[in-house]
Amino acid sequence: MTYTIQALAGVAVALGAVAGVAFRRTRKVLMKALNIDENAGKEVEGDVHRTGAAWAEADCDEAGRTRSFAEAPDARYAKKKERSGKPLPWPKRIVVSLVAAAFLAYTVFVVAPYEIVASNSSSLVFGLSDIWAPIAVGGIVITVCLALVLSIFRGKVFDVAVVLVVALGVCAYVQVMFLNTSLPTADGASVVWGDYTTATAVSAAVWIAVVAAFVGFAAYRSRLCRGVSVAIGACLIIVQSVAVASLFLTPQAADADTVAEASTEPLVVTEDGLYSVSSKENVIVFILDKFDTFEMEHLLDENPDLLDPFTGFTYFPDSTGSMVPTMFALPYLVTGELPQEGEEFTRYIDERYTRSTFLEDIAKQGYDVGIYSDSLGWGDIGELADKTVNIHPLGERRSSLDVEGAVGILYQCALYRDLPWVFKPPFWFYTDQVNDAMVVRDSDANGADTPYTMNDLRYYDMLANGGLKVEDGGAEGDFRLIHLNGSHEPYVMDENCQPAEGGESTRDEQSIGALGIVKEYIGQLKEKGLYENSTIIVMADHGDWYVSKDPLTEPTSPLMLAKPAQSKEDSEKPCVISDMPVSHADLFPTVIDAVGGDGSKYGSTMFEIDDKDRARYYYMTTTDHSEGYVNEIIEFEIDGPMSDFDNWHLTGRKWYYDSKNYTK
Repeated sequence: MTYTIQALAGVAVALGAVAGVAFRRTRKVLMKALNIDENAGKEVEGDVHRTGAAWAEADCDEAGRTRSFAEAPDARYAKKKERSGKPLPWPKRIVVSLVAAAFLAYTVFVVAPYEIVASNSSSLVFGLSDIWAPIAVGGIVITVCLALVLSIFRGKVFDVAVVLVVALGVCAYVQVMFLNTSLPTADGASVVWGDYTTATAVSAAVWIAVVAAFVGFAAYRSRLCRGVSVAIGACLIIVQSVAVASLFLTPQAADADTVAEASTEPLVVTEDGLYSVSSKENVIVFILDKFDTFEMEHLLDENPDLLDPFTGFTYFPDSTGSMVPTMFALPYLVTGELPQEGEEFTRYIDERYTRSTFLEDIAKQGYDVGIYSDSLGWGDIGELADKTVNIHPLGERRSSLDVEGAVGILYQCALYRDLPWVFKPPFWFYTDQVNDAMVVRDSDANGADTPYTMNDLRYYDMLANGGLKVEDGGAEGDFRLIHLNGSHEPYVMDENCQPAEGGESTRDEQSIGALGIVKEYIGQLKEKGLYENSTIIVMADHGDWYVSKDPLTEPTSPLMLAKPAQSKEDSEKPCVISDMPVSHADLFPTVIDAVGGDGSKYGSTMFEIDDKDRARYYYMTTTDHSEGYVNEIIEFEIDGPMSDFDNWHLTGRKWYYDSKNYTK
């Protein structure tokens, strides 16, 4: 921060001096164009000039002023004027071009990708340490190519071209700093661009005004404007470099001490064990993102036999969630940890993995633990590495990075961020799309060498064609938590778990397809004779959720289906419906009980709940984009059926969370 302040102060001084010169010269041009004599009616001293024979012979008026300074026989001035009329030679043009091109390329194609990756490190499988080099090389290539093109021009055309390039860089810089405050999040949800007409109009007006100001200035005083523009570009390169340096110096979430001692490579959530099950006992948790109970009720109305394959299951329509969005909900479902009263929210985020014993309690029962999600969020996930089989370094990490794909998708992200609103739609993206583009998909690769990314179509294809493998990793069995896209946007899968025709489907089709993935998994367990000894929970990380700065106005409910390990006869019974009120908090005792541990430490299992009046708690994230993405976590108590919003009450407890400034 100190270096940033110093840099900004230096830039302010430099720009102030440049602006002063520009304003003075612009004033002279305007006075001359308007034929205004600012000395009219004033006593003005004569011009100062050299004394000597040459000047004595010059044509002067009665006041001693030279009538034509241009005609004064000053050889040096004549040479200067002659030089000023000539275009810059190519060596000088290429230097000027390099500065202008470097500013634009650096701003859009280097700084933007670096900042996007750094600010989303918790959601991306690769970080700055992996992508900095290819992005830097790409920036250099773009700079050189653009500079060569600019240097072809000569004279005033060259000056205007250079000024235009710098103006575009300034516009991109201004867009990011001031005009992106309401930019939609990259969560896959379809964007209704018509809702952003004001932002689009303001952005377009600013871009047009900035470009017009630069080009207009260049049309009058091309050489001066060229110099000012290059100076501005160089200054902003320095300012942005300070910010980029801070990205690399910011300490990232630390790895577990044991992992750090063994390897300096970053930890990665891999596919290791994703398609394996135990011949003994299995506890499988499917998390279908954003699959709401109300969506399930709608689907059952249209397809009464939808749950027929889920034999032995219990469907709980009165289900409540825990936290939203996924970056809070998913870590909770892995840890069972909620923010404590009076605790700073950032401290909760930093310590939730450290203080949780949920996965440790599972591992102590002799179970092989696999957690598959790209949304584990911030915090010390190194704590998970000791308890899971699939969170570990990749070793030759770069072999799994698709350099071409990573550069391409990050350039798309950069253009989406830096362009004016009117040009953003074609470059829209979502986080899972970025992860997929970054990862090399080698059909012969071992799961331990492949980062896990949320791609339901690929997961189903691998599951259906490769099949589940029976491998006894744990002494007593396997625990798997598999996070899929479920009902979350974008809708790209049809009801048969295939790519949607035309690339787009509906929420209903995708939701049915998500259940189809679980159906395929269940079918393979039945074929292998492992179904009755398997506990399976199918749930959502949260229900239907929307960004709002105000508290909820209607209920939201995550899907909840569960089947315990039971006799073959019970496992073949049709799915039943329970009206008992369940919540995310019931996941933990249910799982611990299933692996043979003491579930009472966490509460009652879903199958033991018999109190219809039990209180449940839900933690909503409020978001106000106009205030810089500042959030609060507010607590609701639900003291009756969740479908009646009269049963939802704010408790008054809240936790402040600043997602824009939380960088760990």
